Amino acid sequence: MNKTMDINKGSLLLDPRTKMCLMFIVSIISLTGSEAVPAIYIRLLVMLLPIVLLLTIKKFIQSILCASIIMVAWMVESVIYINYAPIYTLILFITAGIVTRFLPALLMGYYILKTTEVATFITSLEQMHCPRKLTIPLSVMFRFIPTIKEEGQAIKRAMKMRGIDYKYALLHPLKYLEFRVVPLLNSVIKIGNELSMASITRGLTLQHARTNMITLTIRAVDWIVIIVMMLLGILYYVI
Repeated sequence: MNKTMDINKGSLLLDPRTKMCLMFIVSIISLTGSEAVPAIYIRLLVMLLPIVLLLTIKKFIQSILCASIIMVAWMVESVIYINYAPIYTLILFITAGIVTRFLPALLMGYYILKTTEVATFITSLEQMHCPRKLTIPLSVMFRFIPTIKEEGQAIKRAMKMRGIDYKYALLHPLKYLEFRVVPLLNSVIKIGNELSMASITRGLTLQHARTNMITLTIRAVDWIVIIVMMLLGILYYVI
């Protein structure tokens, strides 16, 4: 007897399709800058959404740190008038602009990686009727990014066991960089090939519909979040 698993049942996590919608809205609004008084506060609310989502998965230290950085950068960019030398003013505004435009999207991506499994992500793409040419590369990259981090940590531990630490990096920076980068590149190439073969083995290249043990449902909380974010986006561009 076939059984399906509702991945969202009894969970506070959002549906993967909701997360992708939020990723799009947060990225678009964060990248645009507006000097109008209502719009800058709407933009701040949108930029702080990833912080709220990180709090739901108990990333308290990261949330407080990133919220402080975003708030300071937003104030420098939108509220505070700085009367310094032009070069210092330019550096401050460029730094603040980079933070406010890219950090919220990076935090949203971090939240998606931490709360979404590969199988769930693939299922959500299939239910959105995305083509396989998009599904397969995204699924491989979705698993590829955490694997790179794990390989980097393994290489760092292996180097530490051989006495190659930060002190050695200060004395021999080029050799230290070589010891870190070359093994990582070899691992990346090998892992990329293995993930591609695994995706083909699991039938991701088949043209007909695949059976799946996971069922995704957009719940009331998903609709509320989507509607609120869409309203904020409309108000941001209309006002």
